[in-house]
Amino acid sequence: MKTTYSFIYLIIFISFPCFSQNKQTPDKEKFSDQLFMDKNVYYKLKKYSSNNTILIVDPNNFLTRKELTYNNKDLKILVVPEKKEGFDFLIKKIIINENLAFVAMWNKDSVTALCFYPFLSEFTPDKWIFEEITTRSIK
Repeated sequence: MKTTYSFIYLIIFISFPCFSQNKQTPDKEKFSDQLFMDKNVYYKLKKYSSNNTILIVDPNNFLTRKELTYNNKDLKILVVPEKKEGFDFLIKKIIINENLAFVAMWNKDSVTALCFYPFLSEFTPDKWIFEEITTRSIK
């Protein structure tokens, strides 16, 4: 009987570290900060700005549940969780994995979309690199 309890304790002791290693989900706030403050994203969004302001709506709360404001050089980026009239972009889809992500934002014209393909830097921990940005036709 004593060996049975010892065996059970040994199994629990060995298996506990295996179960406790949860993969952490990326921090969405840190991701959104890096997304909207990145120079490549800035230049792409700048082309679509009017009065140096971009209004991005996130009704599905992919990135945030509160209003966010980013001032990047001379461009002000507002991200709001509810749909508002006069928005410039609608966040349609965001997938964030351990080291790769995908962001799709539809333009207000409902014809074009911006797609961002960031990856997590190998050399700088917690730093997203936004090199690939494409413009796609929605229809």
